[in-house]
Amino acid sequence: MNLTKNKFTILSAVLSIGVAALAKAAVDNRYKAITGEPAPKNPESDEATFGRVVLYTAITAAVGISAKMLVRKYFTKQWKKMDGDLPKHLR
Repeated sequence: MNLTKNKFTILSAVLSIGVAALAKAAVDNRYKAITGEPAPKNPESDEATFGRVVLYTAITAAVGISAKMLVRKYFTKQWKKMDGDLPKHLR
């Protein structure tokens, strides 16, 4: 298999989207388990306060970004081991 920069970019994007979706689902599940209420996704909702929406959003973003960074780092390391061609900014 020819490990090109374009393939790295495409696979990296697909992994990032997948990990972000899993991280969001995990945060949603944890939020509901801890509070007993569904995750407050809409600041206009009568059930959720603005503060809870901001807190939920901040936690979701932090978990999602952290997970994406870890996966990207691991993916890049494995790509190098397979002698893949990395984009210039990752060399």
